[in-house]
Order: sequence, then C-alpha cells, then structure tokens
Amino acid sequence: MYTYWGFGLNIKSDIPFPELLAAEFENADINIITKEVPKQLDGADVVKKVNVSMNLTEYLHSVPNIADYYVANGNEICIQQQPGADEKSIRLFLLSNAMAAILHQRSMIPLHASAVYHDDGIILFCGRSGAGKSTTATALQQKGYTVFSDDVCVLQNNANNELVALPSYPMIKLWEDSFIKIGLDAAVEEDKIRPEMNKYARFYHDEFNIAAQKVKRVFILESGNLNETIEIKKLGPIAAFKNLQQNTYRHVQMNGMKKRDVHFSMISKLAGEVSVYKINRPPIGNTIEELITIVESNLAGND
Repeated sequence: MYTYWGFGLNIKSDIPFPELLAAEFENADINIITKEVPKQLDGADVVKKVNVSMNLTEYLHSVPNIADYYVANGNEICIQQQPGADEKSIRLFLLSNAMAAILHQRSMIPLHASAVYHDDGIILFCGRSGAGKSTTATALQQKGYTVFSDDVCVLQNNANNELVALPSYPMIKLWEDSFIKIGLDAAVEEDKIRPEMNKYARFYHDEFNIAAQKVKRVFILESGNLNETIEIKKLGPIAAFKNLQQNTYRHVQMNGMKKRDVHFSMISKLAGEVSVYKINRPPIGNTIEELITIVESNLAGND
C-alpha cells in the first residue's frame, strides 16, 4: 500500500504514483483500489455523456484501451485496468478526470489554473488547455519564482471561512515546443506523460509546499488576439466572475453532481476579493518573454 498527499487530501493507493508527494498519516481521505467496477449507473438522476455517467455521489468513466474508473462518495476511486494499458496513461486519467470527480463530490472546486508564489500568496494563470498556463509558470520558475501548482488549483474555505487555494501535485506538464520557447534542455523520451503524446513531465518535489495559500491575483490567458501584440485588460466583477466560472476544471462533473451553488459561492467570493486580468496574445509565434514582462510589470503595480 502506498500513501501520498495531493489536491489537499491524504491518499492511500494500491498502485504507486510517482507524480504525487509521498506522505505519512493515520487516516486516508481517499482510497485508490484496483478491482472490477460497475458496468453502468442506474437511476433517474444519472447524467450520461460519451463514456461517462454520474449522479450526486457516483462517477463512472470508461477510457478505451486504458481503464474504467469508478468514483464514489468523495472517498474512493476504483480502477479496472484494461489489457495492455500502460501505467502512465492509467495514472494520468485518474489524476485528471477521476480526481476531479472526487473533488466535486467533496464540494472542493478545482480551477483550471497553474500558479506561482508572489509576496504573501499566489497568482493564478487560468485558461483552456493549450493557453500557456504551464509554459508561463515554468518561465517564471526559470526567473526565480516558485511554482505552487500546475494545471489545477483547488478552492475551498478554510476554518476561518477564508477562501484559499490548495496545490495539486508536484509535476508540470509541458508540450515539446514549450521547452524550446523557454530555453530548457531538450525533453527526453522517458519523461513523456503518455507514450503517444509529445507532452513531458517536469517534477519539483523538492520545492513543493502543501500549505494552502490566499489568491492575490488572477490572469486569464487567451491566444486569439488578431493583432501582433499582447493585450492586457482588467476585468470588471461580472466579467471576472464569468471568466473564472468558465475555467472550472471538468465543469461537466460540476453540473452532473449538482454543485453549481457551491461553485457559484466560491467563484463569486474569488471574483470579489482579487483583481482579475485577461491577457490576450497572438495565436502564433513565441511571445513568452513579452508575456512575462507584462505579468511582472502588472505585479509591480505598473498596470
């Protein structure tokens, strides 16, 4: 049996997860078990999508040629591996879709965001897949910033009813071209997150800190600017809420598990407490240096 910390939770697992942070504890919040999973979910409240079904307390996801995942009651993930599946892919889908289901079941709201430390808190970079969240966080890491989390930050209210963010796990996932844009050493085959993907893992276990942090600022990254320059704009409260809401991680699960009220409360609180900016950059070309300059100027108060 293996024990880890991830996403703000103590995790006990039948299989090893080198991506997670090893931890010791008495009571597990989540148990990951390898066993046969249900073939389907039944009942009038079941929401069905392609290869996915869910209700208030259960989530079933079949990933062809990889595994079937059953998530229940916010405390259990069952894996039924399919013949010939590679271990990296099995772990990747669990750490994304299945873990997101656990978080939604526990009313912990995952944002599609990477983050780095700044002053006495963190700054978030939100955006759809491919928007440059991980690349931006890594570029800032190269300049001396410490990475808080990659791809997912978990929102929850602490004991003092303060909205805080928790990190996911100490691994950054970068596409191959990001190594060139940032000026990193070339990616190596053994670091691929899946055998058939040109996306690679960069670990930072030594500097990973599990302590919850206050969010100080949010940048929404987009890459649809038809101009040749990067534009930054501060969003008003309504636009900030809308953009943050759109960056809920695996929002289909949020809807299927009827967590919109919890989500609305947390996103409203975040939008009301921090400044939210949208950064729109050209869809082609290497603009990472210009982006970092704009972010640092903004953080210095020169916006």
